Amino acid sequence: MDKIFEYSIESAIALAILYFFYWVVLRRDTHFRNNRLVLMFSVITAMILPAVAGITSIPSASPISFAIDFSQQGVTPSAAQIEPSAPNAGMSSWEILGLIYVAGALIVLARLAYQAVYLHAVSRLSKISDHDGFKIISLDTDMVPFSYFNRIFIPAQLISKDSLESVIAHEKLHLSQGHYIDLFIVQIITVFQWFNPFIWMLEKSLKEVHEYLADESVLESGKNMGEYQAILVNEAFGGPVFILTNQLNKSLIKKRILMMKNVKTPKIAQLKALLLVPLIAALLLAFANPPLISQSGGDGITIKGNVSDRFSGTPIPGANLIIKGTTIGTITDLKGNYQIIVNNAQDVLIVSVSGYRTQELPLDKNTKINVLMEPDIIAIDFSKENKLEIFEKPAANHNTQPGSGGGFIFVEEMPAYPGGTIALHEFIHNNLNYPYEPKQAGLEGTVLVSYIIDVNGEISNPKVIRGIQQDLDAEALRVTKLIKGWKPATQGGRPVPTTVTMPIEFKIN
Repeated sequence: MDKIFEYSIESAIALAILYFFYWVVLRRDTHFRNNRLVLMFSVITAMILPAVAGITSIPSASPISFAIDFSQQGVTPSAAQIEPSAPNAGMSSWEILGLIYVAGALIVLARLAYQAVYLHAVSRLSKISDHDGFKIISLDTDMVPFSYFNRIFIPAQLISKDSLESVIAHEKLHLSQGHYIDLFIVQIITVFQWFNPFIWMLEKSLKEVHEYLADESVLESGKNMGEYQAILVNEAFGGPVFILTNQLNKSLIKKRILMMKNVKTPKIAQLKALLLVPLIAALLLAFANPPLISQSGGDGITIKGNVSDRFSGTPIPGANLIIKGTTIGTITDLKGNYQIIVNNAQDVLIVSVSGYRTQELPLDKNTKINVLMEPDIIAIDFSKENKLEIFEKPAANHNTQPGSGGGFIFVEEMPAYPGGTIALHEFIHNNLNYPYEPKQAGLEGTVLVSYIIDVNGEISNPKVIRGIQQDLDAEALRVTKLIKGWKPATQGGRPVPTTVTMPIEFKIN
């Protein structure tokens, strides 16, 4: 739902900006074909621009980082201490907004469907005649002349014979120029953008341009301007107004007559439309790099608690907490405390920090969640069997502190090692050599190695960010440089550089 709202708001903003450009720069020009193209280009571009921006999102210059999870699955919610909250008596603000949005869209859609059905019913009950490939529908009702797809609707009793030819010529030009297609596209978009006043303003401007185009074509065919203007005034009687159709609308008569008399805009003025290019580029850049939202606003649910080491009980500062599938997130303070406002009791809280296993915790209407993080450590056992052991519960008095407190950012798809974490375990086990002097001295501990997996899946810039002893650090770094074949992380379908933090433990039995 968050993605739908985000797309709707961004497309509404784009439409408002593009229409404002038309209104200020092009509205008074007499290049009606150009204006029609600009309006249709604007409304279609506004709808696809946010989606394109999401696909072509520009990654940050700083590489994205994460801690390797060497477990087969995350820790279950039992690792968190959860205090239940009072049952949620009503819907959240987002759910209410969602219902209002859907209701509005259904009302607009129903209105369009009703008018389409009504026009077809009127056609079947009226006299129909062919006229140069178009169907003329003679109406017995008091309506304004209008055209709809390949049909021209004319009130038979109220159109004089002298003006009938001009009215038909006007409506035929609407049909031959495909104006009904423009209106159909705009009306479909209006179903989804009904809350946006600029879509209704754009529709009105588009109908005006359609009328100017039809008037221009009638006059270019040789019709006397004075006689034609007199017909417009005489035939501008009242009647039902249809949003699906082009009509001889009396509310536009004055504007149309004035536009006929206007001095033609110089052809070079059409180049003003090219200003749309930098405007669209700016919108694309803005939508591709939205600011990170650290907290959710509105009448959400406040979740708070503490993040600490499961075995030592030490608070973990700088732990990342984010609502799954959103950009709503926060980090813990120096005492490991956090507070976050969420929109839905069904959301899932993701808790992660370098050196610990990432947890996914369903909120389930809880308002206090104390999270106990398990260290994520590779333990190498150089016993006689020389086998690899994964320590699920390292000793609390271990001589290194697994959590670095560093932060990272989630990507849509994490980097993957061929064969998964088991294959990575085996690779490290088969290639890591315990240096002789540290082993003889009984030196144990964890070396924390960081490196970047670039867009080609290659390792670059490996370094020890927390070491034990020179020889052990060098050995951990050597093995790290041997790792090949990573599948890079992706964001928006594109590979992005990712920083990996990998703890390796040297242990002697």
